[in-house]
Amino acid sequence: MKHNSVPLFSTLCTAFLGLLLAFGCAKPTPFGADLLDNEIADYAYTDTLTLNCTLLPEDSIGTSDVSSTADFLLCGQLNDPSFGKSKSEIFTQLRLEDTDPGFKNAVADSVILYLRLDAGGFYGDTTQPQSLRVRRLGPDTLVRWDKSYYSNQSLPVGAQIGELLNFLPKPNTGARLFDTASTSAKAPYIRIPLDNAFAQEILNMDSLTLTSDTAFWRKLRGLHIEAEPTGTPGAMMAFDLNNTSFSRIRIYYKEDTTKNTFDLFFYGANKFTKFSHDYTGSTVGPLINQPADDRFYVQGMSGLKVKIEIPYAHLLSNVAINKAELELTVAPVVGENANLTNADQLVFTELLGDTAVTVTSDVIYSLGPTSSSGFSLFGGFPEAETDQGTAVKRYRLTLTRRFQDMVDNSTGELKKQTIYLNVYPQSRSARRAILYGPKSTTFPAKLAVKYTKVQ
Repeated sequence: MKHNSVPLFSTLCTAFLGLLLAFGCAKPTPFGADLLDNEIADYAYTDTLTLNCTLLPEDSIGTSDVSSTADFLLCGQLNDPSFGKSKSEIFTQLRLEDTDPGFKNAVADSVILYLRLDAGGFYGDTTQPQSLRVRRLGPDTLVRWDKSYYSNQSLPVGAQIGELLNFLPKPNTGARLFDTASTSAKAPYIRIPLDNAFAQEILNMDSLTLTSDTAFWRKLRGLHIEAEPTGTPGAMMAFDLNNTSFSRIRIYYKEDTTKNTFDLFFYGANKFTKFSHDYTGSTVGPLINQPADDRFYVQGMSGLKVKIEIPYAHLLSNVAINKAELELTVAPVVGENANLTNADQLVFTELLGDTAVTVTSDVIYSLGPTSSSGFSLFGGFPEAETDQGTAVKRYRLTLTRRFQDMVDNSTGELKKQTIYLNVYPQSRSARRAILYGPKSTTFPAKLAVKYTKVQ
């Protein structure tokens, strides 16, 4: 990875001037006073700390849903002039409704795949038609029940067993499925007819295969689901595969003259998404692995993140950090499609060791001990503001605890002074944001710090 280097003389001057500003003023100027509650009597302020930023592609991330807890999985394609082409495909197993169905001379009438849509995960233009295709996995592979898969992994795909062409997903329009009595039994879903041969193969399986989940998974191998739009920018759809009321495969069959149904569920079976990004011809393509001075580009899935180094934080020695926030302003793009809205949530992450990634201590504190308290204490969501008479969208991300660690880092080791800006949740969001960087002449990114000198 490239780092934005600063000549030594300039570096020393910047650090010296920063210290003068911090400690040499009897009445410090309240930089970002509105941001920091306008409390200036007993505190010092600065918003001029050096930020060295680099635009980086995200490493592969875990996308498995072994425990069947994911709200949804992404599926579709986006063609974004700023961020290029993004794609998400689903690989999944299925679980038997009953591990001892006792089929006898069963003959398939039809088989339907039902997928519950989750409006909260959709991104892009849902008024454009979509086409969805379902395939079996190849004969020499399978989605394993005991394996964690990553966003850069794929499995060989075999024959197509179903498709739904040129449909409008309508993620906000509910309809009934099997429950026709309950007044609340409505949800958005799509219905995909599958080949009868696939259903007949399951009905013909021997009893040993049908009485063991692992034996069945080995025989079934798994399915591959992908979708593509007919226009630009397209849409990333979100399927709640773990919803047992609306997501399943239902086989309609007869035993002699008796009509029956049998279901296979995604809940309880492993599944994962494969992400791909092509930045050819996009605005951001030439900027990747380069200093992010004028613009920040961040993206969900396995897209883009910004590496932020604060190299001189440790020079603020003997101070207690009362509050630290990174202020980021959305940079509008002229002519951009209105459906490509800003990310709902940004977070800070950091490396644990060489490869493991975690959210920073300020994020953890906000989420609470059960990770359910939300981001109100951290921030990181877009808010409307007025700055010098101009209406803007702005993210404010708390860095207080993590920045105190940087200040206390007497070694000055750069790795300990580094964080990353990411979309959250990375593996379940296709959203992105374009923000002004630290050297922008419009609304530059800045770290506003309120601190107290400790004697």
